[in-house]
Amino acid sequence: MTLDQDDPRIKASVEAFNQGDLKKEVSILEPLLDEFPDDANLLQRVGAIVAQLGELEKAKGYLERALKIEPENNRVQNMLGWVEQSSGNFDEGKGHLENVVDQNSKAAEPHIDLGNFHLAKGDTVAARAAYEKAIEVNPNSVGALVNFASLCEREHRFEEAHALAERAVTLAPELGQANITLARIDLRLGDAQQAADRMHWLITRVALSDYDKAIAQYLVGQALDKVGEFDNAFSVYEAANNNFYRVHAATVAAMDSVLAPKYLHNIHAHFEAEDVSKWTTLEKSEEPTPVFLLGFPRSGTTLLDQILKTHSAIETLEEKENFIDARNEIVKPAGGLDTLRAMTDDDINGYRKKYWARVREHYFGDNASGLLIDKMPLNTILLGLIYRFFPDAKIIFAVRDPRDAVLSCYQQRFGINVAMFQFLKLDTAAAYYDQVMNIGEVCRTRLPLNVHMVRYEDVVGDLQNTVTDVLSFLGLEWEDQILDYRAQARDRWITTPSAEQVIEPLYTSAMGKWRNYERHMAPVLPVLEPWVKKFGYEPS
Repeated sequence: MTLDQDDPRIKASVEAFNQGDLKKEVSILEPLLDEFPDDANLLQRVGAIVAQLGELEKAKGYLERALKIEPENNRVQNMLGWVEQSSGNFDEGKGHLENVVDQNSKAAEPHIDLGNFHLAKGDTVAARAAYEKAIEVNPNSVGALVNFASLCEREHRFEEAHALAERAVTLAPELGQANITLARIDLRLGDAQQAADRMHWLITRVALSDYDKAIAQYLVGQALDKVGEFDNAFSVYEAANNNFYRVHAATVAAMDSVLAPKYLHNIHAHFEAEDVSKWTTLEKSEEPTPVFLLGFPRSGTTLLDQILKTHSAIETLEEKENFIDARNEIVKPAGGLDTLRAMTDDDINGYRKKYWARVREHYFGDNASGLLIDKMPLNTILLGLIYRFFPDAKIIFAVRDPRDAVLSCYQQRFGINVAMFQFLKLDTAAAYYDQVMNIGEVCRTRLPLNVHMVRYEDVVGDLQNTVTDVLSFLGLEWEDQILDYRAQARDRWITTPSAEQVIEPLYTSAMGKWRNYERHMAPVLPVLEPWVKKFGYEPS
């Protein structure tokens, strides 16, 4: 028996969805599964909502039940593929998406979804093949053209990207995503005015969703910033961020993430009071120790990551959640951090194994060699866990003028999670910076961490000497190919917003950029000033 779509409870759930209230929506739909336990579409819908709320195992359970009922249901297979991918189970996720492709090989959409999946994993070769297949199946698939154009743009193949995006716009002149992709490529090609004109036309002529409108506004802000119209740029960035805020507010409010300010407060309070001299010591480790590159978003971690990656003895990982098990099992539960104190070797080695299982499964299989650098800026909040599981780890702590870092976060379009949501307003961005840095400071003060501080401005101003010092900290020698890091970065898939900057020559225009927006940043400068002083930057 299946649920009648005219049921008033369905209508109420749709209303909750339109309001962005996922918790209310699932509270309406989930109880219906007791009445309609064999309704695959209802199971799929509940699974999708629960997945958006971050409860991936619960979502997987609902979706697997739906798949048993309707093994050929492509929507369930597709959603299950993404849930598996989000859980770090790439092989299982790929299998589900490939099943959809096999069952619908003459349709473009399954190939597009598979391409997007490969891209999320960083496999650009497989993604390109999937997009090309989608276009072969349907040469007029705007979705395939747009996704392929975005891939080419991120790989710096601008002529190919531009041609694909123009084809998409020709087929769908008023499609927001097609025009947005073309404008983004125009910006990469240095034609800020063309990009701004296209986005102004799109915003004023086409009925866009709040999300697409925000992206278009963000691109206008970028264009105005490039031509020095800073006040106008800030106004547009503010409008874009307000739109993003409205789009994501309800969903983020429903997320239970350790990146939330309430958990950061708990972490700071715990380590401020903790006496680590009473901790048990790790007598025998069963896994190797990585190096951690952390700090705060937009503080030069991607630039440093790409520079160090060129060294023959270094492997790097870029912004992946390798501590997700420990985060959920130790940071989330009340009193969970207290369990760190009396951990046995078996406990510690268990978490080391979980960490390395994610590293090896996701990125290098069994072929990783050399020294591994795990680059994740917000691992700063996990310094206590890092010390507990890897007490001999070397830590590279990247800092940048706090005012530039916060402004840059405000002006970037990140994929939204609880942390990135803080950057949509200047006051919460500055407060979040203060929270993260306070955790970093209390951990560096109270734990015997092996830390090397690196200033972004020093990397830009004196690359060779600054990087030589980092390499010396890691026990490595300078190699001349490091100076050619930009050429190698062009051939890599970089997932962060810094992707387009790291292939450019080192430039100083981003240093002190906050002064162009000083009037707008004035309310948050007092929050940042202690860190400006702490890190040795010129006072406001």
